[in-house]
Amino acid sequence: MNSKADVIAISTERPAYPQAKSKWFGTKKGEKLKIVFSFYSPDGNEISMPVASISAYLKRDFPGIEVTLLPILILRDAEVYSPASYAKSIEESGADLIAFSVMSPHWYPMEPYFEEIKKLCPDLPICIGGYQAMLSQQQTIENPNVDYICVGDGEYATGNLVQHLRGSKDGPADGMWEKLIDGDVYESEPHQIGDIGALPFPDYDVFSKEDGFNDVNSSIFGPKGKLVLPVMTGRGCPYRCTYCCNTPLLEGWKVKKTFLRKYDPQDMVDELIRLRDKYDVGYFEFWDELFLSNLKFVRAFFALYKEQLHLPFSINSRVEVMGEDFCKLAADAGCHTIWFGIESGDEEYRSKFLGRKMKNEQVIAAAENCKRAGINRLTFNIVGAPLETAANMRETLKLNQLISPEHFFFFPYIPLRGTPLYEMAKKEGLLDIEKKNLHYLSAVNDKVFTLNMKERPDLLSAEEYNEICQEMLAFQTANNRLTYSDDEFDSGDAASASVNDKSFSLVADAPANHL
Repeated sequence: MNSKADVIAISTERPAYPQAKSKWFGTKKGEKLKIVFSFYSPDGNEISMPVASISAYLKRDFPGIEVTLLPILILRDAEVYSPASYAKSIEESGADLIAFSVMSPHWYPMEPYFEEIKKLCPDLPICIGGYQAMLSQQQTIENPNVDYICVGDGEYATGNLVQHLRGSKDGPADGMWEKLIDGDVYESEPHQIGDIGALPFPDYDVFSKEDGFNDVNSSIFGPKGKLVLPVMTGRGCPYRCTYCCNTPLLEGWKVKKTFLRKYDPQDMVDELIRLRDKYDVGYFEFWDELFLSNLKFVRAFFALYKEQLHLPFSINSRVEVMGEDFCKLAADAGCHTIWFGIESGDEEYRSKFLGRKMKNEQVIAAAENCKRAGINRLTFNIVGAPLETAANMRETLKLNQLISPEHFFFFPYIPLRGTPLYEMAKKEGLLDIEKKNLHYLSAVNDKVFTLNMKERPDLLSAEEYNEICQEMLAFQTANNRLTYSDDEFDSGDAASASVNDKSFSLVADAPANHL
């Protein structure tokens, strides 16, 4: 693998960096520098691939760095992970920098944490990365407790921030925006890493505890009784779904041919073998935005995986590529489940508003191809999207009832800044600016479903929305049967385990200034 990554920065004219106005430059000159990484987990998952990748890079190229992970696991203990209690744990950690990887739906729930941390640790810089910082730069940097935001790929940018804090390299922390002493913001360019093969593979030690992964929830849908480890073979997706964060990232990518990035197939298999042997992995979940973004890679990878690993795995795919040959190839390599998005059962709505052009015939055929190949099907479906009607929602339920996937999963539409569908909802006056905590995943705890946008009673009333969601929940409860058996993979162990659905929802609302 290469020693240096191909980093592309979007070139624009920038003023000279006013180093004298930096609050943090050269303030962390100790022999050791401790970075605490964090993320907010409302569904119980304890793995963050961006954190794992940045941690691996720092450990390789900055040996004087101590990396610690303290995620906010609110399902484990609401009191321990309350903003005040969590801030106390950060104070006790002795961190020199705390860096949060934030998904856009988690922004409002996390703001109280930033505030509490600053109260206890005013000399601790706070850096925000993830989709929130990449797509909602102004909203993120305007938070009074945020000092830096990472506006692109984070590996090299975080390394630059380390040098910046140490004062070992003059100039800005390239790849970051910095809030200066006078409140001005210095903006540097987002990093776009075109050669991920130059980066080390993700660091999973950062997630392990004293007993390894025994007490780490590493999967939402994976089987019990096995260590399920999420992995990625690359980055990027070529599609432009209107609701997805990938779309604005793709649009802003300077050299489009480098957007779809894959590891070398043999390098990837070698790494999976290492992970299997080190952690006793029994199942891999491939978290690529789209596993099949490069057919040449997939064919080579499946052949190597089958020969050298053949552990069961799941992938994220699209119905357009789930032909009979592909499903057979995947099943032969050990594919246990394919996750794919239907999003809406209404063809016209799906195409016009969601940017998904496939026909229902393709959806049905793809599901049948999986079934014939012996692969389980997990479908993703969005409800309560902009200008969706009650009839549209019922078509979504009807199509899933026809397919009868082994796992039916539905979740409320979440307006994500920077996406085309967000802009359309804004234009239509549908954004609810008073709603901070958004209804999140499907099987809500109180079994009452509320829209994340303003109601359009002529299209879909709040009452109709809740009623149809209840019907979907009933179908989910009666239908879902995704199981795992070692017999499928010739292990000789007949034990089986059902998949947990750890869906979670945030429903309490509080006043907000903006959405």
